[in-house]
Amino acid sequence: MLPLPVAAFVSLTITFKLTKNLEYIHAVVGPALENCASACAWPTIIGSLWAQKVRRWHNFIVVSCSRSVFGQSKEAVVQILRSCFTSYLGSLHNSNSLSTKQNGIDGLLGNIIATPPGVCPFIAPGIFYLRSCRLMPDIRHVNDMIVELVTEYARESAARWASSDTPRVQSSQASLSLAAVRAKEVATLGASLLCVSGGFLLVQELYRETIPTWFLSLKEEKPGKVSALARIIEGYAMAYMLVLSGSFVWGVGDKSRLHSFSRRGRIIGIHMNFLARVLEGNILLCCDPLTWKAYVCCLVSLVVSCAPAWIQEVKPETLQTLASGLRGWHECELAFSLLERGGISTIGFVAELIDMIN
Repeated sequence: MLPLPVAAFVSLTITFKLTKNLEYIHAVVGPALENCASACAWPTIIGSLWAQKVRRWHNFIVVSCSRSVFGQSKEAVVQILRSCFTSYLGSLHNSNSLSTKQNGIDGLLGNIIATPPGVCPFIAPGIFYLRSCRLMPDIRHVNDMIVELVTEYARESAARWASSDTPRVQSSQASLSLAAVRAKEVATLGASLLCVSGGFLLVQELYRETIPTWFLSLKEEKPGKVSALARIIEGYAMAYMLVLSGSFVWGVGDKSRLHSFSRRGRIIGIHMNFLARVLEGNILLCCDPLTWKAYVCCLVSLVVSCAPAWIQEVKPETLQTLASGLRGWHECELAFSLLERGGISTIGFVAELIDMIN
């Protein structure tokens, strides 16, 4: 026996006779098909009936019904996310696809508004993901996959730049600069997908759980040596993604009265406290030291230069610990900048840091 809403929709499907004067029924059938696609296995059957009844709706029905798989299969979610990265950044397995005209925004979102009648419908991966991401039940899995894809693409693209024989990559500094630009592109895509998938809640999860868990977990890597440049860019990309996603949902200015903004200080404080505890030696990591150092330095640098208001929401003791860790890495200028933006409460720590250096 069918649930009453589905039974009513099936009855409408069988008995309704559409004419051009009743095109408004599309506004009813469309959402109904999409809801069926996200809740049960009936959309293909009902959709085929409507496709026979109104052939000009065929493409719409095919796309709507195909979204149902994302609510039932994690593997499908992985594939659509990977397709978004590939369409925007190029394939990791094709050395000629790093920067082509087929990639970028056109590759991700497409440049065709409608498909001609009789042609198999095509929808760009980014648009398809935007239409489907709210149907994905395990949002934490989406978070984990985006982080994994960001680190994978950053690492592999950095390795490719480092091994390139092109004239523009003739020094380690040039390689690092080009790879850093690539890391920003990867991080921008990752932060954008993450925010449209779950908004504030997913960003909060990123700060509190996903990134710390990534650093604490053992990872299976492909055979072969990973270059130092790849490790550094991996850390850069994660830091860029973290700051970008936070700025998307919280902003970078002073505190707001909005609920989501008011929780910004607590979430950022939790993540900064995690960094401080690692630098103190209270937590042992399972990642490469180069990745960790690049992540911390890039994160602090971005917050200092782009979101100084965040620093004033962190406990002074945490800032002192971070500054001490940076000094141990000979990043004294960055340590001073961090404490200076901490406000009056960190002035004493600045004096202590000067004494330590002298």
